[in-house]
Amino acid sequence: MRRESLSAFSWLILALAFFCLFPMAMAQTAPAISADQSQAANMVIYPAPPAGFDPTTASDIALEVYGFPPRPDPTTAPQAHAHWRRLVSAPQARISNPLLRQTEIYHGPARILSESPATVDNAKASSSYNWSGFAVVAAKGTFEVNNNYVFAEFVVPVAQQAFGTCDGTWWYGSQWVGFDGYGSSDVLQAGTEADAFCSSGVTSTSYAAWIEWSPYAETQIANFPVGPGDLMGVEVWYTTASPYGHAYLVNYTTQETASVAFNPPSGTTFSGNSAEWVVERPTVSSAYANLTNYVADQFNIDEAYVPTGSMYYYPGTASSAAATVYNIKMICPPWSPASSCSATTTISAPIRYGTYTLWFYNSAPSY
Repeated sequence: MRRESLSAFSWLILALAFFCLFPMAMAQTAPAISADQSQAANMVIYPAPPAGFDPTTASDIALEVYGFPPRPDPTTAPQAHAHWRRLVSAPQARISNPLLRQTEIYHGPARILSESPATVDNAKASSSYNWSGFAVVAAKGTFEVNNNYVFAEFVVPVAQQAFGTCDGTWWYGSQWVGFDGYGSSDVLQAGTEADAFCSSGVTSTSYAAWIEWSPYAETQIANFPVGPGDLMGVEVWYTTASPYGHAYLVNYTTQETASVAFNPPSGTTFSGNSAEWVVERPTVSSAYANLTNYVADQFNIDEAYVPTGSMYYYPGTASSAAATVYNIKMICPPWSPASSCSATTTISAPIRYGTYTLWFYNSAPSY
């Protein structure tokens, strides 16, 4: 009996020692889940298609019923149609009952500090406190035509804090595509996030896919698997009938997909003035978060396409002279601690290589 008692006591001492040495290794979970889940409860969940369903040959009505992105015309938009086929025909199992989890993480409009007449890759340069990426900006209503969409494929980065930093807080970084937000007060968007927490030398991470119509907060798809190195395909589109916002997310690596539709917050109007490809540091607890050290992230980009006008819009180029393309870099402040980041420090910036490849790079103090 005494031997068994000593053995149990020894295990208790070992367990206490483990938690003292590694206090956050097992207990730390992602923060900022909202107590109010009414927004998530109002979203539309599409049913999984039946076995053998082929979206490439299905009718437009069937595609709509099962939440597939609208099919571009193969004759007038062959390139867009080819990208659509890749997205919907890749091996994928639909998550038929997505677990939607409303958060207190906000991806808001671009907070622009400056714009320059100088051009980078045929785009005007601008700086922002929360966005880095490319935005194609045109007149209000340009992207308000039924089934306008914006699309990208990208790799989910590894979430970590800056090298040599372990400060006991969460750092956040999001990758997304969407409409509006550059010069308007709303943003229709979807993407992923890669967040990191570090304490006592131990890093915890949180990865998630999400949808959002700002000024609503982000809603995560909690049972949609996302991890570092996964190749994602994300399409967001707008329809002129309710529900107005739609997001289709495919994890090519895990071969799973989700489709969700949602309406804007009460009193919010879709501007349809911009389309964008963005890496962002979101707002948490009413403050811009420190940006996750994502090192580098690649986007394989498609176009935001206006079906009725047969116009293509890419990061860096636009088929319409009425559109302006912005190359956006993210700068400090704010940062925690403020002494680590001066008012003109670039912490994340995009570089476009050719028409279809876009890389993001972060730098100190995020790096």
